[in-house]
Amino acid sequence: MKTNIALTISLLLFFSCSSLQDNLVGNWKLSSIINSDNIYVARSSLTPEKVESKMTVSLKTDGTFISNGDLCTGNWKETKDNNSKGKFYIPKYMKLDKTFRLEADKCPGLGGDHHLKLLNEKLELYYPSATGYRIQIFEKISKEKV
Repeated sequence: MKTNIALTISLLLFFSCSSLQDNLVGNWKLSSIINSDNIYVARSSLTPEKVESKMTVSLKTDGTFISNGDLCTGNWKETKDNNSKGKFYIPKYMKLDKTFRLEADKCPGLGGDHHLKLLNEKLELYYPSATGYRIQIFEKISKEKV
């Protein structure tokens, strides 16, 4: 009986994570940012600031991504072809939060400190910050071509 329950829970977690990753797959364009120095403020109380940017990120079905912006530093003002690439996945300890880890190939010293969340049909990219919030918000512009 315990084995059946454990198997059922494992399968549900697996399929819900696959389904969540499928929702992330596609091309996203940066539309707004959040920068806050207040480490005590709740994320829900922060208002995004609209930005005009050409920065995009493409999340692929194989768990890889490519961006024309520098996702290591968050510099969204300068873009160029294939500026950042790497992988994204959901670690076991983040499944309940539905938070993905983003690991760019060339982020010295940062590695997996970037996180992705899908919130209100927008992709939020959280940057490491000990002093508050640094978030880039992307809107989906297209699904990945198969």
